[in-house]
Amino acid sequence: MIDVSRIVRLASAVAAIGVAMALPASAGRDGPREDPAVVAERLRHMGFVEWRDVRWSHGYWKINNAKRANGHVYDLEIESGSFDLVRLRRERG
Repeated sequence: MIDVSRIVRLASAVAAIGVAMALPASAGRDGPREDPAVVAERLRHMGFVEWRDVRWSHGYWKINNAKRANGHVYDLEIESGSFDLVRLRRERG
């Protein structure tokens, strides 16, 4: 007679493999990212003339050392998709 626990383990393993193969290859990523050129256009529209680091993280564009024409420097976050300003923090200096 076949051991029932062995059948259950085998069925579980086969089911897990099937689920893993059914998931899209991009699973675990943060979703679609927009073009950084669109972010640059939005920054110019908001009055920034230069910036150093633009990176995408967890649904937000994070921009470090964004400089306005008046010389003030900011760190900011822009929401991905809507490009709404989420966080604006002026650098001291």
